[in-house]
Amino acid sequence: MIWLRQQPLAVLGLLSLPLYLLVLLHGHFRPQRMEPFFPIFFGLFMLYALGCWKVIRSAEKSSLRMIFGFALVFNLLLIPSWPTLSDDMFRYIWDGRVQAAGFSPYRYPSNAAELEPLRDEVIWPSMNRPNAVTIYPPAAQMVFAFTWRLFPDSVTGMKVVMIGATLLAGWLLVHLLQVLNQSPARALIFLWNPLLIFEVAHAAHVDALYLPLLVGAFLLRARAPSSRVSWRYEAGIGLLLGLATLMKLYPAMLAVPLWSLVDDHRRRHWRLMLPITLVLTVLVGYALYFQPGVNSLGFLSTYGGEFFNISPLMGLATDLARDYGLRWQIPGNVGMPLLVIIASLYMVARPARTARSAILRCFWPIGIYLLINHNLFAWYVLWLLPLIALELSPRLNMALAWWSFTGTVALSYTFFLRWREEAWGIHLQFWPLYLLLLLAALEWIRQRWMLPHLTLSSPSQLTGEHERSTLNP
Repeated sequence: MIWLRQQPLAVLGLLSLPLYLLVLLHGHFRPQRMEPFFPIFFGLFMLYALGCWKVIRSAEKSSLRMIFGFALVFNLLLIPSWPTLSDDMFRYIWDGRVQAAGFSPYRYPSNAAELEPLRDEVIWPSMNRPNAVTIYPPAAQMVFAFTWRLFPDSVTGMKVVMIGATLLAGWLLVHLLQVLNQSPARALIFLWNPLLIFEVAHAAHVDALYLPLLVGAFLLRARAPSSRVSWRYEAGIGLLLGLATLMKLYPAMLAVPLWSLVDDHRRRHWRLMLPITLVLTVLVGYALYFQPGVNSLGFLSTYGGEFFNISPLMGLATDLARDYGLRWQIPGNVGMPLLVIIASLYMVARPARTARSAILRCFWPIGIYLLINHNLFAWYVLWLLPLIALELSPRLNMALAWWSFTGTVALSYTFFLRWREEAWGIHLQFWPLYLLLLLAALEWIRQRWMLPHLTLSSPSQLTGEHERSTLNP
């Protein structure tokens, strides 16, 4: 008992275990059985919030083993649960099976007559979009094929691979925190998040695969020499971002934030190694799956015309588009890339002064992507978690706003209560996010306005205050 009082994280971890065990009893989350998900998830999120508060308030390096131990146990407990929050994982297994049979995953839809001999009674009927060609990029397809050969037609095997990717991302995050002189215990903010555990250990989403690649790219940016540009680090970052893009296309948006950094002008040409390596990596990946007459993008074009979990502001934008005779998808399909381009141009014009600032600027394109999206699923938020782990604090900032959203976004699953979107679920997801982002922006403006008027005793204080003010863009 004395040990437990001295180890509050252990208490929180132990209290979380029964809730994860409840998933095995009530884990078939669909209509008539969806209700148990919400008290389980939000109960876990409350315990997780207390854990976040603890690691933010006190740096305990000795707790790392405990943090990883509980993260492993949480994930292992969900492995036996059947994936019902999403059926994407069955497509991964099917794509692996198709490749093992010698077919390109991009050639035929799963209900094609040519693939009829591959059908079974479990995986094939469980897939969505049977008349669509797969959308997942080449690196993801390589993982699907490799996993299928290791664990043929195994739901458990696919989950194990995805869980391994998130634990690797957590390990890299510890090193990133150490390089940035932050407490490694902040890895808990990433590893214990119930959204991550449900979307990976329960649903085995492919998003898990790019997380270690992104954290690896952040780590290289943090370790790169500040006094000069090294082509090896730039090429390494480009390679990792390229591989992440080949897992799921949107990580390419992070190239500009990680590239635009104040540097030695005499060696600036080496910065070109990042975009060059990224582009070459993506081209090589698609070349490996190229076949004449085969569309390697699958149903991507169709996907851009679908909607799910539209935020209130996006709903207003789509209504305005209809009022002016435009297609409702225009605000998302045009507005989102346009805003990302504008933000990228600003970052090029105003390069980050430190590696940390460059990494944290990745909040911008990810935030735009999530806010201006008419097809927003809960697992799309996972790539924010490493950034949140770096910047989460009790004070108002962008990280706190997005951290709260990693909890409320679970309300998108209220759709399964009656197979329709619930207005109250939409409002409870997004209005707290809007409010916190607005307050964070006002706080940032206040800090920027006050900075020139501060009377400090030394230039070092000024430098430190300026650095803190740039972390809340």
